[in-house]
Amino acid sequence: MITPLFFLTVSAFSLPLLENSTYSQTDTHCTLTVKEERLQDNIVLTMSTNNNNHYDVKIYHLSDLQAPSRGQLTQQAIDNIEQQEELNYVVDHNLFKRIDNKTVIYTTTIANDANNISPQQFTEAFKAHSYRTKLHITGLNPLAFIASQRQADAFFRCAEQQQIATLAKR
Repeated sequence: MITPLFFLTVSAFSLPLLENSTYSQTDTHCTLTVKEERLQDNIVLTMSTNNNNHYDVKIYHLSDLQAPSRGQLTQQAIDNIEQQEELNYVVDHNLFKRIDNKTVIYTTTIANDANNISPQQFTEAFKAHSYRTKLHITGLNPLAFIASQRQADAFFRCAEQQQIATLAKR
């Protein structure tokens, strides 16, 4: 009796974390998608890279932040915030898709700067923070994203393979 109850309890607490992120790979792209910790169905973070070592970071949400416009995003570690530095990025807010008269999806994208530094820096900081990050975007409440270690490990392995393949072609 105790064993099935223990298994059920452990399963109930671990399922949300396992379903919180997904990883996908094609011949040319690696993508990690992470649902926001509290608003899982309304806000999603995607990080991707391709075989040209181009990184892309987007947050999909339902809030019109004066799209199209520019804004500010601050990235922090979830744990030990006092000891970790804040990283700041310029972001672009845009309309992504109109579902119906009431539902509109927007994107907040880390702006591509010279040599694609900001999206890659964001992705590397996410990895350094143990696949967990807290984001502050002007106009939204603070957001927390925590990826499954298995999914995130697969994404970063794929990104490293893409980088090695790019260097081999040069």
